[in-house]
Amino acid sequence: MGVDVMLKGLNRFFVLFSISLIGCTEQMEYTANFSDGLPEPDKTEFFDLPDDYGIKSIDVFYIDINNDGVKDIVKRGRFITGTAHSYTFYDMYSAQGDLIAHLTTQESADCVLRAYKFQLRPFKIIEASRPVGKDYIEPTKVKLEKFEIKDNKLEPVSSRNYRPICDVRYLLDKQ
Repeated sequence: MGVDVMLKGLNRFFVLFSISLIGCTEQMEYTANFSDGLPEPDKTEFFDLPDDYGIKSIDVFYIDINNDGVKDIVKRGRFITGTAHSYTFYDMYSAQGDLIAHLTTQESADCVLRAYKFQLRPFKIIEASRPVGKDYIEPTKVKLEKFEIKDNKLEPVSSRNYRPICDVRYLLDKQ
């Protein structure tokens, strides 16, 4: 009877321990289909990459980003480096063609260290970012910042720090 109680206790410990490990594993292996919040692109251009290096595609969106009632231009491109550290960039232009902002994600094979989510009405940008620890996979504290475009400039609206995680897209999925 004493051994039976010990085995049940040990079994409960291993179940709880396994559940805690699953939470860590999910952080390291983010598999959800992340959406940056942008709609379907108005047009897309693809580029042949014979060396697997360079800009693979550029999506173009006509969106009012400065809340003036006129559609501006957002370009989202995917830059392939031939390594696990490729990235996505976002270039935002006023309707007059002036560059307002250039944003880039920071990605590794295991975690995304900087990513963006866009809100359309009113237009806002949410950036989640964290520093590299001793390596890319070590969780570090995340900073979540919200931005608006005012007078054709990217202006911070709010900022908040969060617990250490590996992949910042977890926080953006909740936004």
